Amino acid sequence: MRCGRCTTTQCAAHALGNGQRCEGCERDWEEEAPTRRQAKVLFAPATSILVGGIVLGLLMPVSLGGIIGAAIMAAFACGTGVGAGAGMCKVVDRSARALFLRERAGGVPTARLLPAPRHHR
Repeated sequence: MRCGRCTTTQCAAHALGNGQRCEGCERDWEEEAPTRRQAKVLFAPATSILVGGIVLGLLMPVSLGGIIGAAIMAAFACGTGVGAGAGMCKVVDRSARALFLRERAGGVPTARLLPAPRHHR
């Protein structure tokens, strides 16, 4: 069998399952972890703040009243924001893994030497 990403051959004893790639490809996946972490740091806080703000804005008119009601609504909005941030981290991981597994090697053909052109006179 061959790795679906880099086309490295594998024997039957070391056959890869679905969603798996050879050791070299998995090493590449691990080396790209800092890039995925940076994407999470970029998107998760913004998503969390946006969703938390929207929930808080929607819940304030129906607040229970008083300081305790406002605290409950703010806690609910914060919890929703944290959940949205965690969800964004999972989305980044899933989409990055899907793109990684879809990558194919061999986009550029192997180089070969061509004979020198003949001059006709």
